[in-house]
Parts: sequence; structure tokens; C-alpha cells
Amino acid sequence: FSTYLTKRYIASLGTKPFVIFTGLSGSGKTKLAQTFAKWICASDTQYNIIPVGADWTNREPLLGYPNSLKEMHYVKPDSGVLDILIRANENYLFHEQDLSKCKPYFLILDEMNLSHVERYFADFLSAMESGDEIKLYSGSERYDELDASGVPFPGKNPIPNSLVLPKNLFIIGTVNIDETTYMFSPKVLDRANTIGFRISTEEMA
Repeated sequence: FSTYLTKRYIASLGTKPFVIFTGLSGSGKTKLAQTFAKWICASDTQYNIIPVGADWTNREPLLGYPNSLKEMHYVKPDSGVLDILIRANENYLFHEQDLSKCKPYFLILDEMNLSHVERYFADFLSAMESGDEIKLYSGSERYDELDASGVPFPGKNPIPNSLVLPKNLFIIGTVNIDETTYMFSPKVLDRANTIGFRISTEEMA
């Protein structure tokens, strides 16, 4: 990648923690986000690449949901997004919100506009604008694992009932613009830095 592109990416992350890469398929959007995360992170637990599904119509693929059939159970999504959010929050609070001591965490949403972003990403967009918490559930504590009798295992930490988007969390979305995808609304673009990937004739050769 060119020095100009990487500097622009880092500057974008520093000014807004939400960056959108747009361009042709195969132009290196996901690879740049993945390579940078691998370079700057101490372990693989600090970043996650999430392939967005074409059937995402609500927030459950990102944040999970409380199990209405089991009072103390919370179903975590297979995507691992909630795990990254919890780890980033714990690290941010452990270091008393001192960013110079915090570890960075990255959510890379691959093919972000295969579904309507405003539907599955609404809680994140609202939290970016307001700074408010994302509410996961209400009522008594819930856990992602219960024993056969419906009781949490000893020493198991509960799923928090709400989360903030900490300043050490960065979200990168990659998008293609073609007949299989959806366009972004101004609401999404207003909250993001957008970088367009262009391939020159020399690069194609």
C-alpha cells in the first residue's frame, strides 16, 4: 500500500473511530484493515473480521439477544462482536479511560452494505452520535452459559446490561458499490470517514 493511503487511514482513525473503505472488489480494502490491525495489536483477541450477511435485518448478529425462555440466559452472537466490545470496555475502564495505556480493538465489517446498514447497525450509529450506552437487556443479570438447571456456572461473569463505545474501539467497514448492495444514507456517512480505493493502470499491469 502507498504511504499516502496508509497515512490517510491512520489520520482517519484518529479523527473518527468509524472508517468506510469503498472501491472495487479485490482492491485491498479488507487486507489493509486486517494488516494494520495485526501490526498494531498485541494479540488476535483485539480484532475481528465479521462478514456481513445479506439477511441481517436487526442488531442480533452483532449484539445477540436475551433469551425470553430462560430468565438468566443471554445468547451471544457467533460473530464475536459482543466479545470484542466487552474486552474493549474492560480495558478502557481498567486503565481509567487513559487512552495512552489502553489497547486498541478493531471491528472489521466486511461487505458492510450487503444489508441495510441503518437496520443492523442502528444502535452503533446512535451511540456514536450521542455517546449514550447501548442497552443489551433489562432486569436481572444474564449469562451466556447456564448449567442444566438453568443456573450460571460458579465464577462466570455476567453479560453487562449495557455497553458504551469506548474510545479504544475502532470500526472499519468495507463496501462494494454494485447491483448486489445497498447505498448508504447520509446518517451513516456523517459519522464516518470514507476512503475510496482506486486502481491505476500501472497497478493493474
